[in-house]
Amino acid sequence: MNNKKSFIAIFCVLFACNLLFSQQTKTVVEKFNLGKEAQTEENFYLAQQYYLEVVAINPAYSQAWYKLAECSYKLGEYELAQNYLTSAEKYEPSNSQYLNLKGKIFVSLGKLSEAKDIFNDILKKYPNDVEAHFGLAEIELYEGRYSGAEKQYNEALKRQSNNRNALLALSLLNAERNKFSDAEKYLKQALSYFSGDPEVHYLAAVIYSMKGDYKQAENQARISVEINGNLEKSYELLTTVLYKQKRYQEVLDLSDFLIRRNRKNATAWYLKGIAYSKLGMTSEAINTWSSGLTAQPQDEIMRMAMELEIRQLLTVEDKKRSLWSKYHVENAKQYKARYDGSGAVYEFQRALLLDPMNYEARSAYADIIEMNGMYELYLDQLKFMKEHNADSLSGKKLTELNDKIEAYDSLLSSTLAKKWKVEPFYLDKTRWNIAIFYEDNTSSFIHADTNSLAARACADVFSGVAITSVKTQVTPVSGYGEAFKNARTNQYDYFIIVSLSEGANDLTLASTIYNGRTGLEIEKNTFYSTGNNRFSTVLRRFRKSVLDKLTVRGKILARNGKTVLVDLGKSENITKDAEFHIVKKDAIQTADNSFGLFYSDKDLYGTLKITNPGEEVSEGVIENMGFYDRVNIDDEVVLVALPQKDSNETNAIDTVPAADENGNTVVNSEVKGQSLINDIKKNVEKPSILELLREIY
Repeated sequence: MNNKKSFIAIFCVLFACNLLFSQQTKTVVEKFNLGKEAQTEENFYLAQQYYLEVVAINPAYSQAWYKLAECSYKLGEYELAQNYLTSAEKYEPSNSQYLNLKGKIFVSLGKLSEAKDIFNDILKKYPNDVEAHFGLAEIELYEGRYSGAEKQYNEALKRQSNNRNALLALSLLNAERNKFSDAEKYLKQALSYFSGDPEVHYLAAVIYSMKGDYKQAENQARISVEINGNLEKSYELLTTVLYKQKRYQEVLDLSDFLIRRNRKNATAWYLKGIAYSKLGMTSEAINTWSSGLTAQPQDEIMRMAMELEIRQLLTVEDKKRSLWSKYHVENAKQYKARYDGSGAVYEFQRALLLDPMNYEARSAYADIIEMNGMYELYLDQLKFMKEHNADSLSGKKLTELNDKIEAYDSLLSSTLAKKWKVEPFYLDKTRWNIAIFYEDNTSSFIHADTNSLAARACADVFSGVAITSVKTQVTPVSGYGEAFKNARTNQYDYFIIVSLSEGANDLTLASTIYNGRTGLEIEKNTFYSTGNNRFSTVLRRFRKSVLDKLTVRGKILARNGKTVLVDLGKSENITKDAEFHIVKKDAIQTADNSFGLFYSDKDLYGTLKITNPGEEVSEGVIENMGFYDRVNIDDEVVLVALPQKDSNETNAIDTVPAADENGNTVVNSEVKGQSLINDIKKNVEKPSILELLREIY
């Protein structure tokens, strides 16, 4: 009897455990499936929540770890994705699916050789693994070999003739290279096999948009949103396509729809703002962008669009300017905390361009100027603050300000400018005239009209650089020919054609510099950045790359015997013993196909050595070439050499030309502590097409 009772008790316990295990298993599977559903809808954050719940219950659930890695990869969190994948590999170390994702993560982390080894090893074991071919295609793109990428996608297509991802990738790749007949051939195959797939119709809309066929792009985008009304990127693309067709009222309506669904949709706020701008409703555009930046403060392109409009529309006294300048003041403080003086100066200057009366920004900017020994300019800043901020200052602060002004007025009573009776403020130091153009061929689907905005921004970052006059054309050029004609007609020294491509978390600014007189190409550059402040970072790098190649030039203002006064000084990085050539007025021209200057030997009148550098002007001693003295006021001086600086000296100013007469950079203006280059994440530059390709698979 006792044995029978014991048996029944054991049976009940086992049954209860089995029931509990069964229920728990059911819960795990249900959560996993919910995660897959969310992931399919591209709601990666919700998907991760479900997968994390799964692995909390069952840490050995390798597929859940893998899915977590996939979601993190899609969100651009590559190191986190690698950590999750390591957990998955503990339980299935030779799973080719896991290895393929590992290779893609390595590609994104810039470990291209390790990634290539992984994909090649997979293909040795599994020759028909199409995912490995996709991975090798990405590596080819990173290394700039579009034909190599096309070969890998074709290899995948050979193994699966109706492979959705391979067909779309080949279509997109050909569209990127303007081979639209080939692009449409693959696209039509994809649409015939996968009609009804919202992603396929979305990519079709992208490809037709790249072609400039906005009617077809609109049609495909509408099909995509009809199939899946939750696919936000299809709505965004549809809005962009409507904007391209100048249907601005529809853009406003659709943008409002997107904002109601997701108030943090930066694309919708941006498009709504530029639609208002195109309709001539500038105040509404500014207010829209201001609201959008409240939701997405890190959207620098939207911020730049707003600031360019603010400076054209609002009066200097407008109180709202102070509110918008706060962003740059805070950014400047962060740069200062990282000992990046150049970054801090840039942000304070942006703040003051927006709000010249901003006492906090001007006071901090003035302190940086004083710290760099520019006392005359510091005094100018103090006097500006007294004139425009005195009413808002407390008695104590006003007294301190007056005391400083009095002290520096006394200290600077015998400057070179006063000795020679020259007013530096009125000097025209412009030596370089540069034009910036853009073509209307942008394929960005995050911000519309990025090339136009990039051109305006590239010109705008030269604001305050006295030696250069940089202008941009509001309308796009049809190509190089129109740009060259414009530049030569208006006698620009150089012209630059720029374009901007962007992904969700990175962007690349491309520039090609040409000689404005000969039209010959001089230099091509790309500036890549990722993370926060990426747009301002590439703009600063672009500006520095131009200034680093421009020759330091000035002119003779006055003469007393062998001593002359020139309109160059410490503000142009001129130091004692700097050497210049003296060239006849109007006899200098740019070198034909390189940076630097050209002038005839007969126009070389002498040499100049700086003996007493001031802030805005400097004294020097001349030495004539030949028997006769031909040096006159207004003759030009061009930098030949600067004395070597002590490595412990303060770094040079990075907002002025920095090259000698041959176009060689002679001024090291890198920031101490944390250089501008080191401030950029050490990521491999992604081709602009790659993000779209990754959306396919």
